[in-house]
Amino acid sequence: MLSSLQGCNGFLQLVDHQKNEKSNTTKKSKSKDAAVTHAVAERKRRERINSHLHTLKKLFPYLPKKDKPRVLTEAVTQLKELRKNVAQQLELSSLFIPSENDVVIINYCDNINEERTVKATICCEDRPSLNRDLSSAIRSVQGRVIKAEMATVGGRTKADLVVVLGKANGGEKDVGQLKRALKAVVEKRALGFGSNVMLGRRFG
Repeated sequence: MLSSLQGCNGFLQLVDHQKNEKSNTTKKSKSKDAAVTHAVAERKRRERINSHLHTLKKLFPYLPKKDKPRVLTEAVTQLKELRKNVAQQLELSSLFIPSENDVVIINYCDNINEERTVKATICCEDRPSLNRDLSSAIRSVQGRVIKAEMATVGGRTKADLVVVLGKANGGEKDVGQLKRALKAVVEKRALGFGSNVMLGRRFG
């Protein structure tokens, strides 16, 4: 009876030993797979970095090829200088570009030859008939354009028009009529105004 128990215990110990060995083997296998995966990811990361460094080196051929820190330092310096130059250019040149929103603004100018003069700024979607519509709107209030500046970018148009409305003592009525007429031009697509004749009748 005693020998049977001893034999049973020996068998159980053998089974436990085999399980432990199997568990240890599995852990080692997982650890090895993780190490391989990490090594592959690290190698790809280094390849990407070296590829970008190679591109930067082409921009600065006068630098030592193997001096990676100098390449990065030079790239940062050049980018800062470029950013500074762009900022200076923007500061020196007032960009005449359309805004994203529809705009009609009327500002008073110095009267010319005792005639009431205003500056009209318009921003709206560009369309083939826009110039004709603006001219019709201004004529509908007996105005005339003496100076114009226009720019179209990305399907949007901005126009600065210096308009003479008449005698300097004409009052605010002409200015209000001009603003309403120009607003009708800006909103023409949405409101569905049919023609310049209709526009003139509406605001004439």
